Amino acid sequence: MSKYNVKREPVVKETATHEGGQGFTQRPEAELIGLLSTGIQNTFYEKESERETRLKALVDKLSKTNKLFVAKALIYARSVFGQRTVTHLGAVDLLPHLSGDELGKRFFTKRDRKANRGGIVYRLDDMAEILACYMAKNKIKVEDKWTMPRAMKLGFKAAIEDADTYELAKYQLKGNAVSLVDIVNLAHPVPSKRNGTIKVSLDEFKKAITGTKFEKEYDFSQLKADETIMEIPALRALVLGILKQFNTVEDKNTEAGQEVSELVKAGKVTKEEAEKLFVEKKTENYEELIKTNKIGYLALLRNLRNIIKTDNSELLDKTCELLVEQDFIRKSKVFPYQIDLCLEVLLTEFNGVKLQRIANALNEAYEKSIPNLKELFNEGRNAVILDVSGSMSGRIKIAQHKNGSVSALDKGSLVAATLAKGIDAEMFVFANYAAKVGYNPLDSIHTIKNYMNQGGHSEVGSGTVWSSIFPILEKEGKFDRVFIISDEQDSGSVKHSYDNYCQKFGVPYTYIINICGYGPTTNLKDSSRIVRIFGYNSDIYESAKKFELNLESVIEEINKIQI
Repeated sequence: MSKYNVKREPVVKETATHEGGQGFTQRPEAELIGLLSTGIQNTFYEKESERETRLKALVDKLSKTNKLFVAKALIYARSVFGQRTVTHLGAVDLLPHLSGDELGKRFFTKRDRKANRGGIVYRLDDMAEILACYMAKNKIKVEDKWTMPRAMKLGFKAAIEDADTYELAKYQLKGNAVSLVDIVNLAHPVPSKRNGTIKVSLDEFKKAITGTKFEKEYDFSQLKADETIMEIPALRALVLGILKQFNTVEDKNTEAGQEVSELVKAGKVTKEEAEKLFVEKKTENYEELIKTNKIGYLALLRNLRNIIKTDNSELLDKTCELLVEQDFIRKSKVFPYQIDLCLEVLLTEFNGVKLQRIANALNEAYEKSIPNLKELFNEGRNAVILDVSGSMSGRIKIAQHKNGSVSALDKGSLVAATLAKGIDAEMFVFANYAAKVGYNPLDSIHTIKNYMNQGGHSEVGSGTVWSSIFPILEKEGKFDRVFIISDEQDSGSVKHSYDNYCQKFGVPYTYIINICGYGPTTNLKDSSRIVRIFGYNSDIYESAKKFELNLESVIEEINKIQI
């Protein structure tokens, strides 16, 4: 037996899926990407705590040989996949491996979106979430005396110094356990030119500065008698609590509320009159912002419920027109899933004609926000196969979804409908058995999706039998591309039926969209013709266009990231 030239352990091994079928482990890089793209919430087969444990194990394992890749993967998941909680947790898991390494400071800096370089801080509130996560994992209470690890402190200091006035004002996080002021007090950033300045009344500034450490820095006796305005660094205003949001819907509505409140206190209007007046003022704000195109697309989505509540038909018409404006959608880089989530929230609160108008506009906007897949897959015959098994009823967390998790089937059917209509594909479903599903390509994406969710998949059982997929495709003939949307928890083995299909028709490009990000996958290995993308996230269709859903290309893109 060899003592020194020992056999190397294979990176990918045979294993059992959660259903007990034949499958494979993934190499650590691929498994990390799958987990980062799908989050750490409870799923059908894994508890949140189990996914957290798996994330830490992967970060620890990969960091021993390539912590730079781990750092880049976390940044990619935050900036491209749009994931938040899992990247904050991963950043804290990576922290011990960054001790004494200059990479640590760079990792915790602000991401420059235009230059596509920088660290994990995509928005300033990421700092507070990462710090709060660090405190929770280390059992540090807010009231305790504590500080930040050096890498985090230096990175956050640079991030704050690189923030503009708008960002400082928007992400103050007043009332949170960890606020932006808390981070400023710990990181000690220096006011920068990029931070900018604001103008405040002399009286307001004097009141704010009284009793603070800054009071001795100012000699008000040197001011001119008619001088009533002070210009101060925005960072100083933040610490003093006098930095206000500006040029936002929220800011304008806050001002309107304050104005109405003062009228009530002065006895000039009743509470009933005040409510009506407040609605009128908010309506005026929305009309101004929409008419002048000074509202961002995401802000427009966030405020749709408030716009509906104004009960102003003309404003609703203008809103619908703006929602479907192609150039506005393109420039805003809004993702289909963000429009989808907006509609979900509205459907739980409203009904009737007004909602129907908004829903129609959102359906149109959704379709306009989907990349033109026909340009990517403009030749050949395509099949889309959706897993409708019982385990797909499990919940998955969608990035930035404030209302919790949604079913994997609901999002899987949306992806299936989007792909089917986008590339004129034939649609199939499978569980214990597989079946072909007819759909009207002239229907909207959401109509097709809802049809799938409401029984359009016929009676195919509730198990997960991947070996049922390729025999039904064999009956239909040759397909050039096969898209399979599933949690990949096969109860058997798909390899034999796949090989039979390939022998008869040639090897199709098979794109597996793993919607839940479990560790074991089916026993179809990644190859030049079998590629995987993980999760339901903001970049799924862009990934299809840019990478052709190729995991190797995603890894290549991650490696290109500059920190």
